[in-house]
Amino acid sequence: MSFDNFTPRLKQVAESGLTFCKNHFGRNGLRVELEIDQRIAWKPTFYLRPTRSLILAAEVDEVLYPRILKIAAHDIRNYSHPVQVLVICPLEVYLADQRQTSVRQLRRDGFGIVTVDDQGAAIQQAACVTVAQNISEDQLESEMRELTSKLKVRFRSALKTYQVKEGQGLQEAGQIVEAIVNSIAKQSVKRGFGTSLLKNAAANTIDALYQVNEFKDHRAALGGARSFVKRFRNVSSHPSKKPADAIDKIRKCRTGFLESVEIAAGLQAAMKATGLVTQIYD
Repeated sequence: MSFDNFTPRLKQVAESGLTFCKNHFGRNGLRVELEIDQRIAWKPTFYLRPTRSLILAAEVDEVLYPRILKIAAHDIRNYSHPVQVLVICPLEVYLADQRQTSVRQLRRDGFGIVTVDDQGAAIQQAACVTVAQNISEDQLESEMRELTSKLKVRFRSALKTYQVKEGQGLQEAGQIVEAIVNSIAKQSVKRGFGTSLLKNAAANTIDALYQVNEFKDHRAALGGARSFVKRFRNVSSHPSKKPADAIDKIRKCRTGFLESVEIAAGLQAAMKATGLVTQIYD
């Protein structure tokens, strides 16, 4: 194996990190100190292919957040193949970040962290997310600032699912939107806004609510929810036969997840304006 240009300590980190990755992700497609693609301005220390539709690339460095990753992040995010990124560093470098400033930045950007101690033992300190898929907790909090605390809790839970399995996470977020729609329908009937508004399918419930006079000034919110259900309800069920399909699905799931939060905020505003209580039923 290479790594001969590294210091003895960093060579130990690289070798232990590579062994760790081969043990946990397999050795398929292993390449050492070669570029992934000329369209990405980065030559990782090594990369491999855990699946046909995923590249896992690692950067070994004595800096916790190497500058090259900040430069390459845009290229990776827009690459036509799902890519996950690991930073592999000495344990002492990780521990020196006492306020975890760089650690939080790596987590925010979806990059994983593996540390190697002076005995060569490697431990994964943070999991990585496919870069094109990543939605940080900070970004979600910013998007949710208008939502009630209970809705925020539901979306935070959905994000945890999304970070592991994007399709299931989107589905969970979509279920929150549908639950709000159902809540609007149930409360509207109790308030005498209409009858038989709750239908078997969310799209049909939205169509029924669209005809309710009390919501005439909030049809944009209902229309947004109707469009969301139509566009994203079945995205997670579409299998990915090749990398191009996988990256397309990932991008749709990310767009859909963020849109679900926006739709929820619009529906919440409509409920408040019409005197309904912003709550959802499990």
